[in-house]
Amino acid sequence: IAPRSPDAVTMSPVQVKVDAKTSTVGRIVTLVASVAGVSDAVVVVEGAPAGACVIAAAPDAGDLEGVATCARYLASLATAEGEAARLGGVESPEADAEVSEWLTRAVTEYGVAGDPIAEDKLEALDAHLLSRTFVANVSYRATVADLVTYGCVRDAVGALSEDKRTALVNLTRWCDHIGGAHGGDDIFGKLPMRHAEFPDILGVFRAMNTSTVDKKLKERGGAEGPTKQEQRDAKRKGAGTFADIGNDAKKGEGADDKKNADKNAEGKKKEKKEKKEKAPKEPPAKKEVNVSVLDIRVGTIVKCWEHPGADKLWVEEIDVGEDKPRQVVSGLRAFKTSEQMTGARVLCLCNVKKGPLREQMSEGMVMCASNEDHTTVDFVVPPEGAKNGEKVSFAGFEGEPVEVLVPKKKMFEACAPKLRTNADGVACYDGVPFMTSAGPCVSSLAEAFIK
Repeated sequence: IAPRSPDAVTMSPVQVKVDAKTSTVGRIVTLVASVAGVSDAVVVVEGAPAGACVIAAAPDAGDLEGVATCARYLASLATAEGEAARLGGVESPEADAEVSEWLTRAVTEYGVAGDPIAEDKLEALDAHLLSRTFVANVSYRATVADLVTYGCVRDAVGALSEDKRTALVNLTRWCDHIGGAHGGDDIFGKLPMRHAEFPDILGVFRAMNTSTVDKKLKERGGAEGPTKQEQRDAKRKGAGTFADIGNDAKKGEGADDKKNADKNAEGKKKEKKEKKEKAPKEPPAKKEVNVSVLDIRVGTIVKCWEHPGADKLWVEEIDVGEDKPRQVVSGLRAFKTSEQMTGARVLCLCNVKKGPLREQMSEGMVMCASNEDHTTVDFVVPPEGAKNGEKVSFAGFEGEPVEVLVPKKKMFEACAPKLRTNADGVACYDGVPFMTSAGPCVSSLAEAFIK
């Protein structure tokens, strides 16, 4: 869902119908609206069936159903600069796919009816969070996927025994963070936590430093023994320490020990000087990401239908030379009719991370050219004679594409600024044409972005 303008939110209050304001769905809607900063523009009303969430005639989106779909729409209303795209997880195709996957999992695996959740599912979520701050690791802050997942599991985690919550430390830590940092505690209540009690380390440290008498000197100089200050004063006056009195026989040994110590000190200084003179090693140069990581293939759209939960999306099947067509979700309904989609020859980016987009599985991305304000969009078209499944190549950028474009590595984002059509409409990466065995790929839009 594309971000909305703050003016649109102010002018058109959004009414969200839920089963009850205090139900899991009602509290999730309240939490998402609060984090998006649009609580004043969202009216939550009761009367929907149990577990249901409905937004009727949402501005620019039409009728919406389901807590995941409605929550993502509310995230798109965020007013802070850049927050709508970040919170909604639509900053990139990879982020969109991962956030969509977790929204679907939250609703289907954990549920919104408030029913008990099997411990093995909570354990799986705990394992997933072992090395992650958030469920969808696509941003430096929580996305709508975290807020919905938190709403689905919060009551179940709170109902666990203290020992079990302690065992599921990653899940408990994540719930505590979403509750404290994002307002979940105000809506769902603070999660009971057992905080560890640490010893008074400062007190122990102070006790260790209360003695001012050197133990060895005390043993050698008598019961009272000299303090370190007394020893320093004696040296300044030209006298030895208390322990040196009557020990003239040991002076020779002391002189020899001093000579040996001086030699050792000189040797160590020489070693340090040699180490300093060695030139520091230069760190290895970081490998630059280029278009060779993208798996772009020639394809044909063999089937197309309307997305059941989004007015602006098509769902299509694309033949890219594999055993069966790939299902792809594309935001092209504002630009292409069903007749224009079906049978179209296109380029498909095949190594984006697979995942549901608005609860429909997507296994690729159709490459299109777009003007700067995204009001005109058209396909990047392969030439006649290029067979389905043929990989697009780029002269000077040889190499095998990665298996999957991992969202957090932002590989596609690194390539995107250099993907453009030239003055003749030829699709290029940094001026190098998209090539097939039958020639270059082109678009009807010249000097346009490709994404």
